[in-house]
Amino acid sequence: MGIVDEDVARVRAAADLVAIASEHIALKRVGRRFVGLCPFHAEKTPSFSINAELGLYYCFGCGAKGDVITFVRDVEHLDFVGAVEHLAAKTGIALRYDD
Repeated sequence: MGIVDEDVARVRAAADLVAIASEHIALKRVGRRFVGLCPFHAEKTPSFSINAELGLYYCFGCGAKGDVITFVRDVEHLDFVGAVEHLAAKTGIALRYDD
């Protein structure tokens, strides 16, 4: 049993990566990107960067990268379905499941 692909796409589009990441780290806008300290490794100089337009993040220190679902999976230690369900609850999207 899995989540319908259309619902995963709706959750990915509706979830704001900057807002979700801001719950875990302090972000600062620098030009068109947001930067902050990476939540996945210890650092003193910000190397974590979010491109809000594309909905993607990348850490120049440890190489962590992905979209909002990947971020929630890694920071909350969830599997894919758990991360999508977590984001769906935040965005108010009802998920459908298939066989």
